[in-house]
Amino acid sequence: MKYLLAGAAVAPLAFTLSAGQTQAQEAATAAAAAAEAPIEVVIFGHRAAEREALEQQHSSQVKKEIVTANDAGKLPDQNVGEAVQRMPGVSVDDDQGEGRYVIIRGLDPALAAVRINGQDAAAPETDTREVKVDTIPTGLIGSVEVIKNQTAEYDANAIAGAVNVKTLTAFDRKKPFITARYTAGHIDLNDKTSYDTDLSAGTRFGDNKQFGVVVALNASRRPQASDNLQGSESWGDDKSGTQIVPSDWKLRDYYVIRNRQGAAVNFDYKPNDDVHLYAHTLFSHFTDMEQRQQFGVKLAGQTATGDNTGTFASTKAAKRDAKYRFEDEHISTVSFGGEFTVGQGKLDADITNSTAIKDDDPRYNFAYVSGKKDASGTYDLSDELFTVDPGTKVYDASNFKADEAELEADHYREILNQASVNYTLPTSLFGGDTTFKFGAKYAKRHKRSDVNYRLYDVSDSGMTLNNFQSYTGATLYDGKYKFGPTVDFLSSLDYAEANGILTDANLVQPDTLVGELADDYDVSETVSAGYAQATIKTGNLTVTPGLRVEHTRNTSKAKAFDEDSSIDMDFNSFGKKDYTDLFPSVVGRYDFNSNSLVRFAATTSIGRPNYVDLAPHANISKGDEEAELGNPDLNPLRSVNLDAGYEHYFGKHGVISVSAFYKSIDDPIFTTGYTGDLTVGGVTYANISVSQPKNLKKATVSGVEFNYVMQYDMLPSPFDGLGTSFNVTSQKSQADGAPGRSDKVSLIYTSDLTGTAELTYEKYNWTARIAYSYRSKFLDTLGEDTSTDIYTAGRGRVDVKVGYALNTNWQVFVQGKNLNDAAWRRYIGTSNQLVENEVYGKTWAVGVAARF
Repeated sequence: MKYLLAGAAVAPLAFTLSAGQTQAQEAATAAAAAAEAPIEVVIFGHRAAEREALEQQHSSQVKKEIVTANDAGKLPDQNVGEAVQRMPGVSVDDDQGEGRYVIIRGLDPALAAVRINGQDAAAPETDTREVKVDTIPTGLIGSVEVIKNQTAEYDANAIAGAVNVKTLTAFDRKKPFITARYTAGHIDLNDKTSYDTDLSAGTRFGDNKQFGVVVALNASRRPQASDNLQGSESWGDDKSGTQIVPSDWKLRDYYVIRNRQGAAVNFDYKPNDDVHLYAHTLFSHFTDMEQRQQFGVKLAGQTATGDNTGTFASTKAAKRDAKYRFEDEHISTVSFGGEFTVGQGKLDADITNSTAIKDDDPRYNFAYVSGKKDASGTYDLSDELFTVDPGTKVYDASNFKADEAELEADHYREILNQASVNYTLPTSLFGGDTTFKFGAKYAKRHKRSDVNYRLYDVSDSGMTLNNFQSYTGATLYDGKYKFGPTVDFLSSLDYAEANGILTDANLVQPDTLVGELADDYDVSETVSAGYAQATIKTGNLTVTPGLRVEHTRNTSKAKAFDEDSSIDMDFNSFGKKDYTDLFPSVVGRYDFNSNSLVRFAATTSIGRPNYVDLAPHANISKGDEEAELGNPDLNPLRSVNLDAGYEHYFGKHGVISVSAFYKSIDDPIFTTGYTGDLTVGGVTYANISVSQPKNLKKATVSGVEFNYVMQYDMLPSPFDGLGTSFNVTSQKSQADGAPGRSDKVSLIYTSDLTGTAELTYEKYNWTARIAYSYRSKFLDTLGEDTSTDIYTAGRGRVDVKVGYALNTNWQVFVQGKNLNDAAWRRYIGTSNQLVENEVYGKTWAVGVAARF
């Protein structure tokens, strides 16, 4: 029987199998197999990729989930975050409808390591260690691993786990190849078009095919829109005390253009089995242009007139403002290394530089306000997306006068240099196959944040909105909300600059001082590590005990200031911290037979504090009697992790597994507050309200994962093309000693339930798949009590893809994303108290893929 294998995002490949090799005919007699007439069937590459991933997961000593390059395009996955979001226990934190940060087992993305070809990647963000995986397009990857427990050879800074992105090498393929893909998309919400294209080529050359080179290129453009309704983070009683009402109502109209360009260039030299040299690179360029129009009304003086209705008579101005920002991010990773046979073992060495650069420049915001009593009218809270009629005056542009202008330019840099060496020695100790592995690693990070900020009072400029309008007549949520006139921020700024309005005399203090100085810092961190581990295989048992030691040295500098400080002051606050940790671990598996096994692991790990929390800055507002402090004395989080699970593989066609996990985390970090005396720079501030990140006592996370994947080759035709994938994770988290709280609180980001259900069909040149991914609510902001805790609501999304192979070289496909138009929503206290709701609409795309 001849099968033609075609990839969804890569080449269709041809190969021949006998009918007796399929699972459906394994029990059939040789005579029956020989009698069957040959037929031609086309199976798309998702099945082969899924089988390859299952085989890698099956053979792995650690618990990991894998998606391969063929599989990365199985649904509308534009970046690495979206490629892994359907794995068991994995979800993503969205931004503008795209997966941005990977969340493993409900833990903060800052506690998950992101690696490129096994080495840590630098992070462009200023306030966190989170690495934005939406900057890495799927067209550049060979595979992505999500590692859930680690042996001692891995960096310990991975309490949640690790995401390892592997780029393709020429030695991963048997033959030279060229693959290409182009996708043109349509975004329903703003009727714009997008594109996504990639090209990759690789070959081996030389007398003995000892040289290999792969080049992969990707480019995409996505003009995304979103409709945003802002409720309020402050809900309270109306005047009569009979109704809980919000204090604010805002509309936001977003237009975002995201461009990605990426390249991976890999060189390999492998003259024999004893020598392998390589130079592997990954470059990613990501730009994010955002224009945001906002219209907001303060809902003061509310009086209930019904169960969910009432009136308000605001004594504060309505506001219309426009924000423009342009983010320009570069992430590069360059690795040089080799693997060599030395004596009876293998020596490998690697030197890697990872650099992340983010220039958020420029950021403009220009605001106009109405008269203080222009906004008054009615409200209706009967719907979660509540409505407000603020009266006619706030829809007249001539009633809005210029108020404030913000100009900002932010620059962030992180340089991460790493060097590692490992030696692997096989022996026959302990009565079986034993392998010892030793190694050392040195890593140095340098993170800088430089913010330039100015806030100007332009209220005396004489500018009115009717002379500086952008567009009018816009509505949001299919006409439910009238937006009114919008701000042309460029003409507003041009006029203000040309007429000498943006001068130092009009700077707003202390806001300018805070914006300019509070986020400036310089942090250096070095980690020196060594480890030893042994992999012992005796009978059906394989166990890997190990011990890792890491010494961490941190130095930091920032700015401590108050309202009397100079805006051009230099660093004047310094901190340093040294500590050494031991990380014992044992990871094992017991194979009952070739298809069934149990896994177990007891490991330890660390989560180092975010840079901005370590920076010893002090922002003191004497007028408000408030202070915000950094804390260079923060302890890292330390975790003990327990895992156990059972897996049964149905050959290469499927798996059913269940796993349980538990994490006990010491020194979790929360922002705490107190009121008292504070001394900074020799000056004492009496009875001031201080907020500062501090270590609490303990947090725990526990859960159960279930996973089922199956390709139903055993069914009669045409049902033998069916496949299913289903996973669900149930988990709980809690922390003791949260600031000002006597109750136990959940950790940020932890959803009680995550899961994915997927149905596939691949036969007769066709491929089709539909997937539903769900994540339940999670805490995103800790309040003073349960009534002020802010949650992100649960959300499920439907994606679909259908493709047809024209022949062994060409495929056409259509795909849809977020077809159920799922909204992103936040609420405070209870689900009917809206904080924010945002919709992105559906996205459709058609494409063509080829391989030669």
